[in-house]
Amino acid sequence: MRALNQPTSWWGWHWEPPTPMSIAELIMAGNMSAAVAAMFWVAMERGASMIVAADPPSSGKTTTLSALMSFTLPDTLVYFTRGQGETFALPPVSPEYATYLLVNEMSDHIPVYTWDDHARKTFALLSQGYRLGTTMHADTVDGVLAQLERDLAIPKSHVAHLTFIVPMFIGRQQGIIRRITEVAMLEADGDGHRISRAAEWNRDDDSFRLFPQRGVREAFAQWAGLTPDGLDDAIADRERVLEGLIKAGATSIPAVNEAILAYQAETLGISVPATQGEDASG
Repeated sequence: MRALNQPTSWWGWHWEPPTPMSIAELIMAGNMSAAVAAMFWVAMERGASMIVAADPPSSGKTTTLSALMSFTLPDTLVYFTRGQGETFALPPVSPEYATYLLVNEMSDHIPVYTWDDHARKTFALLSQGYRLGTTMHADTVDGVLAQLERDLAIPKSHVAHLTFIVPMFIGRQQGIIRRITEVAMLEADGDGHRISRAAEWNRDDDSFRLFPQRGVREAFAQWAGLTPDGLDDAIADRERVLEGLIKAGATSIPAVNEAILAYQAETLGISVPATQGEDASG
């Protein structure tokens, strides 16, 4: 990733900033499975937009979003919003690479967060081809949509440009646990959107399942520009990379980012681009 500016309070308001974690560390903690992470990897290479949501503070929303951004291609541009007074000084959308708006949080809790007109402007830009990564306080997909569409009056046609809404659970089970409860996939449907489930967490046995609903695998594959079998192969291949990193103990953020870049260079035939903006890969 290449940063166009410096983040302002990316981690929100804390007495002490949280400790960032790599995607491998999140898998080891049980927040998601390697297969779910591999699915995200396929999506983020294609510029997926997402909201990571959980109601309590310190649930791991920003930690999760930050780790997933490591899956984007190296020429990806990121622009950090600043809340009140934001000017959205963005370059034009490019067909060559994704340009992300990274919003630390969509709420009105503190001035550096994004709400009201700035939130509506963010989704208008999303509808114009920019990508979005942000967090919200909500326990469910419906809770996220209620804030966006009812409280903020963002048109459904703009919300439809999100790829995923990712609610998280935080609780206690011999210590604090954090889990992605589902990965909701949005698709445009006329002036609105339809929602299906690309992944889900089974609380009873603490397991994750990909594409639990009929037709979602095929819809995801079409969105990704792959055949269903090609999607299966892409996920399985990336899952092996992640499991290999964990087995080797190479789970630090630099080690994981290096492995992701090496995989993308070998598999996709890409290289790290000339510097434009500041490296934001972690």
